[in-house]
Amino acid sequence: MTAHNAAPHDAAPNDPARTGRQVTVRFAATTGGSGPLTRGQGDMVRCIMCDAPEQINRESVWPVPPGATLAAGLRALGALVERHESLRTSFPPGFGPDGFPDSQVVHGDGRFAVTVIEAGGLDDRELDALAARLGEADVAVPVELTAVPRVRFTLLADGPDLLRLVAVVCRAGADGAATGLLIQDWYALAAGKELPPVTAPTPIQIAAAERSPGAAAR
Repeated sequence: MTAHNAAPHDAAPNDPARTGRQVTVRFAATTGGSGPLTRGQGDMVRCIMCDAPEQINRESVWPVPPGATLAAGLRALGALVERHESLRTSFPPGFGPDGFPDSQVVHGDGRFAVTVIEAGGLDDRELDALAARLGEADVAVPVELTAVPRVRFTLLADGPDLLRLVAVVCRAGADGAATGLLIQDWYALAAGKELPPVTAPTPIQIAAAERSPGAAAR
């Protein structure tokens, strides 16, 4: 992981957000590939391309395991992206006049940026208020179809200690149930637990099943 100073949020002079920085998290999974869109992905892409970000992005503050470190939280985010192919999926522009994607690409490895904000010295109420303010501001930022993951993360920290995790999830890409699973998995990973392999069908497998002769006959 590497870091550099950035200005991810508009901050008042005395706002802890003024010390925000971007940390690069790398991931390397064992799966990857490409294929056509699923029906659900097609609907999702249409929403992202046509709707205002505020209509499809939702912010939430994810629970942090007691005693979790910033390093553990960042590693858990990388492991979360490795674990879920949907988080590693991008949608390159298609060749039509509107550029609507006609394929999905599951990245086997890559990197993404996480915003880290030093918030030491704040009490729980102040931390919650800062997390809510940052999440509300980030909702207005559009989701990039060509980038992974379709979740933006902001971590509030006090030096090596992790205090809060703010996530902005594209609702067109992850509904409430899917987001709940991501929160559950991240919490376990940040707490140092091992998770069983994912057994649910991957998006590429779903797309293939939708195009199978049996599916077409139904």
